[in-house]
Amino acid sequence: MKNNIRRNSANDLYNVYSGSVELLDYKNDYKFTEGINDIANFENCLWLFDIILDEQANLNSDVQIWHLGRVIQDSFTLICKNESGHRIAQVQNLQKDFYFDDITIIKKDNVFCLPNEQNNY
Repeated sequence: MKNNIRRNSANDLYNVYSGSVELLDYKNDYKFTEGINDIANFENCLWLFDIILDEQANLNSDVQIWHLGRVIQDSFTLICKNESGHRIAQVQNLQKDFYFDDITIIKKDNVFCLPNEQNNY
């Protein structure tokens, strides 16, 4: 029988956000919604956004869907897809201390938002 492991997703906990009236400054003219700002600070994962920004030189997509998923213990893979669902970037073997098993983040132009916030931007 296949072993099903229940995953805990940061998106499940932070799904209470529906969009920000005010965007918060991050780096290089990039902005955070309130939901993203809270995840970055409360979950101590600014490193994740730094990795995404490092990848921007290689990408040419205004809308990017980033998914960080636990592979084993403290090892994660970060995958980026465009709006069509095609994989456009991947970073493997990220050794990080992150509580959640996964998180999905949307980058629309220069705004980072949660999936449930994306229709506002």
